[in-house]
Amino acid sequence: MDSYLASGHLKDSNSFFFNLAFELLNGCPWQCKGCFVNKEGSEPMTDETYADLKNVMESFSAKNLYKPFIAFIQPVDFLSAGNTAEVLSDPRVIDILNYFKRISFQTTYLDTSNAQKIADVLKKHYSNMELEINIIIEPDQVQNNKYLNVLEKNQNEVVEIMDWPTGVRKFGIMNVYNYDTTKVADLIKNYDYLHTRVEHLFETTIDFNFSLGRKDALLSNNDFYEAAVQIKEMFNDSLVSAEKGSYLRFSFGKLNDSLIERQYNWKNGEFYHSPLLYERYVSFVDELKIPLKEFTASEFEEFEQQVQLDQYLNVDDKTECGNCEYLGSCVDRSILHLMDIHNVKDCLVAKNAIRVVNALGPVEYEI
Repeated sequence: MDSYLASGHLKDSNSFFFNLAFELLNGCPWQCKGCFVNKEGSEPMTDETYADLKNVMESFSAKNLYKPFIAFIQPVDFLSAGNTAEVLSDPRVIDILNYFKRISFQTTYLDTSNAQKIADVLKKHYSNMELEINIIIEPDQVQNNKYLNVLEKNQNEVVEIMDWPTGVRKFGIMNVYNYDTTKVADLIKNYDYLHTRVEHLFETTIDFNFSLGRKDALLSNNDFYEAAVQIKEMFNDSLVSAEKGSYLRFSFGKLNDSLIERQYNWKNGEFYHSPLLYERYVSFVDELKIPLKEFTASEFEEFEQQVQLDQYLNVDDKTECGNCEYLGSCVDRSILHLMDIHNVKDCLVAKNAIRVVNALGPVEYEI
């Protein structure tokens, strides 16, 4: 398998890796802090939306420039959702998902009672695919040994039930919210401490999820800025040495790198752009909706080109971007597009951390 580089690239690749996040699951009993998922807002795939998705997949495949890689099944805990087995058994869903190399889920691992039922469906229809399960960890519970022990026990149980031919890939997610509202803010904002407490639960490092972007209305400019700066400061404060940089999978690259992943979000028949700000930014506001008529790869490419052009055209109203060596990297990830949407002028990127990582060269992880 290709190696995942710290810059976000896939080693020696000669094509774009095409990922799609599908909003298909409904129902979740948990109240995770920082989660703004619409728990009942996912409509089932219909004949019409299936036909549009089919056109998209065939169009991307025909260009030979894209390799369908990961299908993310969202937005709620797949073990606790009320319709996981039903969704995954739908012939239309089966057909679309089997274009991809890997199927990915997320879970809190707080309830495993549906694991066997879901595993049976997965083995029947998706055994040719790789399986990835992302664990959602509550940041303010990292000192709670009982909580962490439950996660580890239940994760091991589910992995055993899945008994996947290629093994289960495991990654860790934490929601971004105002950590100062917790009693352990200093600990939560210490990346090294977080990593040490939970690293045994997954393979690489923590991905920070901006779930607050999922609010029904456009996130306020101030709320967006404060959340982004909080993660920026966390990385800048933690990554101060090459030793620390050596184990971090950080989503920005060298100046001469170019992003080769294309990832989009699909909800209720519509496609949405997905910027990369430490982790993929998911929001279903009009500002990120991709206008499609024929549902072809060319329409996605035209949208990407326009977003890139607009970011360069608007660079002069930013305080640092115009003279920054990482401008191209941020444009590739549509960070300036997010800044324009939320009227942000100051840098959102942990440049001190980037410099530490880049001084070492790319850090490789298998994905």
